Amino acid sequence: MLKLKEVYKTYKNGVNALYNVNLFIEQGEFVYIIGPTGSGKSTLIKLLDAEERPTKGLVEVAGIDIGKLRQSRIPKYRRFIGVVFQDYKLLAKKTVFENVMLALQIGNMPLLAARARVREVLELVGLSDKANSYPNQLSGGQQQRCVIARAIANKPKLLIADEPTGNLDFVKAKEIVLLLEKINKEERTTLLIVTHDVDIVNTMRKRTIALEDGHIVADLKEGGYHSNV
Repeated sequence: MLKLKEVYKTYKNGVNALYNVNLFIEQGEFVYIIGPTGSGKSTLIKLLDAEERPTKGLVEVAGIDIGKLRQSRIPKYRRFIGVVFQDYKLLAKKTVFENVMLALQIGNMPLLAARARVREVLELVGLSDKANSYPNQLSGGQQQRCVIARAIANKPKLLIADEPTGNLDFVKAKEIVLLLEKINKEERTTLLIVTHDVDIVNTMRKRTIALEDGHIVADLKEGGYHSNV
């Protein structure tokens, strides 16, 4: 599903972000990517969603070589990639239903099918009763659930959650991770949670890959990572 082979990333300003990264993640896996600020987590996300290209090495997602992906093909590629952002990025003047619906309209899904899919994902994330609410009427946890619903609306092969619990207390954070685990199982979506929250990682144990200074320093099959990150 996801393969990185001898990947290096150096930015134009000379910053070296990733060094000889080798990683293989199978379809349907649930994986944490953990590390402190500056460890290379953000660069890894940018490579996977084709915002950046590797300086050297292979980055392949669902059989697509990111380094060789034409610029004109990137929007279509991104329909197979869902990203959950920490800062929500919800449209304030659109309802929960409309925010999720927008992702399907961009993908040109027929109207009736799109409306049915929105109802399906809102039920999955527990927001059916908030379909007509606006973002400012939701709690932080509910807003994050809406972002998740929007990210999975197109049934992506890969879902990347970038610090999805960063704005939440531990109880709400655990609820969000349990929801992502449910999506991983029910939607059969490969899931990467990029985080520095060691407490969540060690409570909800899954495969954990640790980055430090652009290097993979640990790949633990059942979590249990201990660090000062």
